[in-house]
Amino acid sequence: MGEYSASEKRKRMTLMDSEHPEATYAARLLEQQEILQAEANRLVEQLDLPTMVGGAGRFERLGSSVSGLMVWRDLDLGASCGWLSPERAWETMAPLAAHPRTTRVEYRNETGRLAPPELRGHGRYYFVARHETEAGEEWKIDVSLWAPESPPGPLAHAEEMRRRLTPETRLAILWIKDVWHRRSYYPDRVSGMDIYEAVLEHGVRTPEQFGRYLRGRGLPEA
Repeated sequence: MGEYSASEKRKRMTLMDSEHPEATYAARLLEQQEILQAEANRLVEQLDLPTMVGGAGRFERLGSSVSGLMVWRDLDLGASCGWLSPERAWETMAPLAAHPRTTRVEYRNETGRLAPPELRGHGRYYFVARHETEAGEEWKIDVSLWAPESPPGPLAHAEEMRRRLTPETRLAILWIKDVWHRRSYYPDRVSGMDIYEAVLEHGVRTPEQFGRYLRGRGLPEA
C-alpha cells in the first residue's frame, strides 16, 4: 500500500510496545487486507495467470492471497509440472515476462543439485516478476514451477490456516506482518511463515513479542 506519513510511522513504532493495536490502525489493517485481496483477484483475472501457469502443470494459488493475510502487493503462485526443462519453464512465463507493464523478472534454477536445502529434495524453476498495474501500483508475483511435484501442503496449509484464524489471531498476524515486511531481510531471513507459526503455535500477539520470539531463535529482530 502507500507510504505512511511520519506521524503514522511514529505511531506504528509506539504501537509495537502495546498489547493491542490502536483501533484506527487496526481498522486500517483490516481494510487494507480487503483492498489488496480485491486487487490480487483482479490481477489474477486480468493476466489470466491460472491459464498461463497452468499450461505447465497443475496450478495452485498460494500464500496470503489464499489465507486472507495480505499487507503488501505480493502474489504467490505455483504448479506441479512433472518433468520440465528450463526452456519450457521460460516458455510458460513468456506472456508475463513480455507484458508491457512487467518491469523486471528474476529467475533461479533450483532443480537437481542446484536445489537449496530448504526445499528438502524438491526442485523448481523460480520466477519473481515485478508488474505495474494500470493505476501504477507495483506487484511482486512469485511463480514456482515445481519439477516434478510441489512439496506437500502449501495450498492445504494456507486453507487450513484460514480456517484456524480467529479475529484476534488474524489481527495479530496482520499487525506483525505490517511492521516486519518493511525490513530489508524480509522475507528471506524472516518470513510470513515465521509470523504464522509464532502467532498460531506460540501465542505471540504483538510485534514486541515477535521480536523476543525471533531473538530466542537466533533470527534478526531489528
